Amino acid sequence: MEFRVLGPLSVTTDTGETLEIGRPKLRLLLTVLLANANSVVSVESLVDSLWEVRPVRSARANLKTYIWALRRVLAPADPASATISTDPHGYSIKVPPDRLDMLVFERLAGAGRAAREQGDDQLAGVHFEESLALWRGSAFADVPSPTQAIAATVTHLEEQRLTVVEELFDVRVRSGRHAEVVGELQTWVLRYPLREHLWEQLMLALYRDGRQAEALAAYQRLRRRLIDDIGVEPSPSVQALHRRILATDPALSQTAEPVVVTAAKAAPTPPRQLPLDVATFVGRDEELDRVERHFAEAHANGPSLLVIHGSPGVGKSALAIRSTRLAAHRFPDGQLYLNLHGATPGATPMSPTDALGRFLRSLGVPASDVPYDLDEAATLFRTLTADRRILVVLDNAASTTQVRPLLPAGPDAAVLVTSRASLAALDGATHLHLSPLHPDAAYAMLDRLIHTSDRARDPAATRRLARLCDHLPLGLQLAGSRLKTRPTWTVAHMVERLTDERHRLAELAVGDLAVRTSLSVSYTALQRSDDPGDRAAARALCLLGPLRVNSIDLSLAAALFDTSVVEAGQVVEHLVDAHLVEAAEPGRYYLHDLVRLFAAEVAAERSGRDEVDAALTRGFRHLLSAARQCATLAYPRRTHYPVEVETAVPPPSGPDQAREWLERERNNLVSAARQALPGPVEHARLGVGIALSLHWFFLHARYPQNAIGLLEETIQATRRLGDRRSEANAHDSLGCALLSTGKLAEGMRRHEAGLAICREIGDSFGEQRALGNLGNAHLIRSQPEEAIPFLERQLALARAIDAEIGEAYALLCLGVAYNRLGRSDEAAGLLNRALAWSEQARDDYVASAVLVESGSTYIRQGRLPEAIVALERSIERARRAGYQDGEARALTALVQAWRLLGCTDTALRYAQEASSLAEASSNVRVKAALRTECAELVTASQ
Repeated sequence: MEFRVLGPLSVTTDTGETLEIGRPKLRLLLTVLLANANSVVSVESLVDSLWEVRPVRSARANLKTYIWALRRVLAPADPASATISTDPHGYSIKVPPDRLDMLVFERLAGAGRAAREQGDDQLAGVHFEESLALWRGSAFADVPSPTQAIAATVTHLEEQRLTVVEELFDVRVRSGRHAEVVGELQTWVLRYPLREHLWEQLMLALYRDGRQAEALAAYQRLRRRLIDDIGVEPSPSVQALHRRILATDPALSQTAEPVVVTAAKAAPTPPRQLPLDVATFVGRDEELDRVERHFAEAHANGPSLLVIHGSPGVGKSALAIRSTRLAAHRFPDGQLYLNLHGATPGATPMSPTDALGRFLRSLGVPASDVPYDLDEAATLFRTLTADRRILVVLDNAASTTQVRPLLPAGPDAAVLVTSRASLAALDGATHLHLSPLHPDAAYAMLDRLIHTSDRARDPAATRRLARLCDHLPLGLQLAGSRLKTRPTWTVAHMVERLTDERHRLAELAVGDLAVRTSLSVSYTALQRSDDPGDRAAARALCLLGPLRVNSIDLSLAAALFDTSVVEAGQVVEHLVDAHLVEAAEPGRYYLHDLVRLFAAEVAAERSGRDEVDAALTRGFRHLLSAARQCATLAYPRRTHYPVEVETAVPPPSGPDQAREWLERERNNLVSAARQALPGPVEHARLGVGIALSLHWFFLHARYPQNAIGLLEETIQATRRLGDRRSEANAHDSLGCALLSTGKLAEGMRRHEAGLAICREIGDSFGEQRALGNLGNAHLIRSQPEEAIPFLERQLALARAIDAEIGEAYALLCLGVAYNRLGRSDEAAGLLNRALAWSEQARDDYVASAVLVESGSTYIRQGRLPEAIVALERSIERARRAGYQDGEARALTALVQAWRLLGCTDTALRYAQEASSLAEASSNVRVKAALRTECAELVTASQ
């Protein structure tokens, strides 16, 4: 039986009969097996290949059925003689080397190279032509949905085909057949316009055919294409040929020594293989210094080994090339470079055996003498490098296993490895984790890429564009390339296109270079790994991406993954090793925005809406539970809005730790709530709960702007849900935030709206609370007479329903109102009752407010020592309650008391304390009172 895959899939029996394999799943299954002929393909890989979007629950059982069916097709007369065998881990198809055109092609190509090494160009040409004749189109051309299943094999085969094409043209041009190959070369460069060696061959063939002008024109076409598409100049060898053609170099004649030779020969000079430096390289001064110091150190026990690792697109290769070029003078015996294709989309990572073969040929070993055995090749490489001062650059390494055999042995050698993996198991390695560019360096890179001097400069938009690219060089390169080739676009226009997260990844693509493709390589490597931990990490990434938060801790990760904290930590560390997730600090992690967007895309495509929604529900519920418990612990004697909390979360150990958690998670809580509110009903309820749970934190920690934006969205969600009680609570909370920022009329309207709803639904507690807030609003507006009716109604209603906290608040505010009206005796009685309650209830918040009001009263009465005592007690209570605006009010009053006593130095000290608190406050009344008192203090000091 003969299999053909270099074109449409074809299976022919020994009698010449073509087997029909019509079912798409069977054709795809056979394709995947043939792409890995004579090797075992795991069950997981086959399932992923046959069901790319989302495997059905019965996938494994269905796979066995498909295997059985395929065996029957391939051996209908005798199923026992089927070529498909079963392995404990999967399945394999056993194919003799001469019965699969893919294997025949590789054998003939190898035979051609061997003949060329021996100087027999005629025989080499025959083998190359035979190998290419096997191709009937693109590899696996008619297989359904082959993109994910066999993309790496297709890419590898196409690359091998192109290499053989170039080797055949080398042989023909060297043999004097330049005239006949010009037409073919022109066709090939049209198909592969960025394949520089084809252009180099075309230039030489044209020149040898007496067409010098056309050869020079070909160079100009190549140069324009390279500059326009990827922003680089032609390679040094192409530029050198161009100069020789310009100079009509006699050595280029047909009878001269060949100059276009791809065969490896003994190197007469040390190899100099470092790639061309990156023209747009910026920044990284600290990293370059570190690499330089590393190379300068002596390593008596073996070669120095440095691993540069980091996330996709962070610029590892660019740093490696720049740093090794700067250090090349330290290694006069040669610099070897290999791209190991551990991060090349669609390509299979280079095997250590192939890599060693290239290195050995570069060091002068004839191809026929290169050992086929990995251990033998590695031993020979170590022998040849034992006494050499040589630099080895292994770019885009996939794994430790791939790198180990490629390490030289001599103490004067050095190795620099770049990888997306940390390669922590490499013995004796120094590790350099590469982070995104500093914002200034990212700005400079964009400025260099887009030549902003040629268009209106817009520094703010350029910095915004850099942020949207996560300051990652790959994203910056792509954004800059798009701008560079579109002179009518402004930077602001590009920013506008990238601001829409739904299309950002699509915008960051030029030709075959794309952020999405780069990230897909890392994700696919995890997804198709034989390590169950890697596969679990791939699933976990799909669950992390949809949740739009700045960072996660392991308890949140555990909720998303529906697992324990310990298991979540193990899974996330796999993502850290793959640099798809970054470790901010022990136990806390974050995703770059571009990674998050990619993960969300993959989740939508592969995980299914139900699984994503379930993970988000668990995440929102966890955040609500933690926020509610921390808020209750941080502000223990406050009345918190009623919300449904379904999951218990271990609380922090005390109020201080609870406030620290709320501060640390503030942005995450706001982001999660805003994501949840417009979502499905279950998500919206959780979002409402998060927003309402943060009321006292926003008020005490002074984040009214966070509160205002979030609560406006919360009100819309409560209306959609028909949740009138939560709508009233949101109006009430929003009114408090607005009043603190000086938006008095709008704040009162919100309290009035909350009051009306509470009366409508019979919520007496909410009604008395709204009455108290309206009374306080009138006090803020210096309307004590208008405040008193509201406060008296609150006091009566609070007593009727036994709401002690409402009663204490009404007593406090009535005391303030009577003070403003000059009824000091009545005010003192009310304030004393409020203070007595706060002492009994240990309510530091109310006590602080009562004491600052009492202190201010004493100041007006000239009882300054008593005022100071009361205000110092107020400060103590405010600090215990975490009530910074209350502390700032008491400090401001202390400034006044000490100023009136004539102690301006003491007053100044308290003014400095108050200023540091007021500076961070959004409360306009706190700021205004301090400004007034500071002005008085300045006058008194003169």
